[in-house]
Amino acid sequence: MRQAGLIVALVLAVAGCDQRQAELQKALAESRAAEAQKDTLLTEVLETTQFVSDLNSELAKARSVAISKSGDERGAPGAQQDREERKATLLRIQQVIARLEESEAKLTATESRVKSAGIRNARLLAQISTYKRTIEDLKTAAEQQRVENEAIIADQRSQIVLLAGQVDTLDKERTTLRGSVANLTSYKNTVYYAIGTREELLKQGVVTKEGSKFLIFGGTRLEPAREINTSAFTAIDKTHTLSIALPRTDRKYKIVSRQSHAFLTGDVTQKGEVKGVVEIISPEDFWASSKYLILVQN
Repeated sequence: MRQAGLIVALVLAVAGCDQRQAELQKALAESRAAEAQKDTLLTEVLETTQFVSDLNSELAKARSVAISKSGDERGAPGAQQDREERKATLLRIQQVIARLEESEAKLTATESRVKSAGIRNARLLAQISTYKRTIEDLKTAAEQQRVENEAIIADQRSQIVLLAGQVDTLDKERTTLRGSVANLTSYKNTVYYAIGTREELLKQGVVTKEGSKFLIFGGTRLEPAREINTSAFTAIDKTHTLSIALPRTDRKYKIVSRQSHAFLTGDVTQKGEVKGVVEIISPEDFWASSKYLILVQN
């Protein structure tokens, strides 16, 4: 009887050992699974750390480009180029924001897996929370840069439109000014001459008699009319026309207007009588005293 009881005790002891062995194996398996899960989560956090570091660099580049552009005085031609460069910077910032949102979603998923894991890791959760705050700060900074660049681009668009209008106005003013200069130049360089006999010029109102004569005393002389009949004159450009052909080459002509024969060359007498062609050697000096030249045939 005692022997039978001993056998039963041994059987129960063996059964208990087997149960504890199974429980131990199960615990070891759960521990390994938890460690593997923790390693996976740590790897994800480390990848996120590198990702955040890369985004910091990208955002710093975008910020430095924005600052360098705001310090430039590009002028009208450079405004369009600056606007294109800012649009490229804005695209980079938008890409950074998109990557930040992806990273934030990834961290949220990682945090959920850690909280639902069999072994909670407080240090890992704190690290994830820190990275989420970092990503939020980066998103805030990137959004601010995006808003600032969009405002600058909109302002530059207005400036470009304004500058284009100013350029059109300047072009019109320049065209008008050129026309005014051409008209003034033409007016300044246009001079007139009239050639004829004494009777012809008196009849045309080009000259008039001055002085008086009584018997053998006194005398009259021809002078330019006080009210000049411009229709009796021929207009020329003094810078182009330096020679004026006289109607009759066999007769002499006397200048009765205010021009000086000292600025003529060719067949000119000391009395100022000209024959053949009026040759002007210094047009500015010759026409300085009057724009109207009158020659009377002797």
